[in-house]
Amino acid sequence: MFRSASAPALVLVLLTTGATPSPPPVPAATGAVLDLTAPVLDLTAPVLDIDLRIANLDESFTDSKQGDQRKLIVAADVLFAFDKASPTGKARSRLEQAAATLRAEARGQQVRVDGYTDAKGSNAYNLDLSLRRARAVTRVLEELLAGTGITFAPRGHGAADPVAPNTKADGADDPKGRAKNRRVEIAFTL
Repeated sequence: MFRSASAPALVLVLLTTGATPSPPPVPAATGAVLDLTAPVLDLTAPVLDIDLRIANLDESFTDSKQGDQRKLIVAADVLFAFDKASPTGKARSRLEQAAATLRAEARGQQVRVDGYTDAKGSNAYNLDLSLRRARAVTRVLEELLAGTGITFAPRGHGAADPVAPNTKADGADDPKGRAKNRRVEIAFTL
């Protein structure tokens, strides 16, 4: 009688007769039985490559920290006129910003000053220009940080290690990408 009854009809019959339903039969096991009492394992692994990056709106100055490495990146277009290695008037304020960080955190260690160019021009010319720019930044920082015990190691890399494409996917020039590649990186260990 109850097998063909709908759920509301079954409830009505149960309520009026006072009967209690019996649980449905449990089907026989046909497959593997799962053991839900196994121990729970905590998976732990070191966190790698977390990068804290802060940049001003035009990205002419970027401060990044990855692990115990600190890197201050200054756009070469702010530091130098086109094809030049003499610092511009704007360069001083950006390098003063970098010097404040170095004074507080580099604590008498050696700081790397790495110059980079975009891919326009020959490799030899770009290597020379990037080194001259790294040396120019070093001279300003040495002046700003005299007496702190901080030393500098300037290096030129030319167009190596681009941070953006120099050309678009279709092969056309990418001026915005090239601008990001023209930079000076000031790096030290915390």
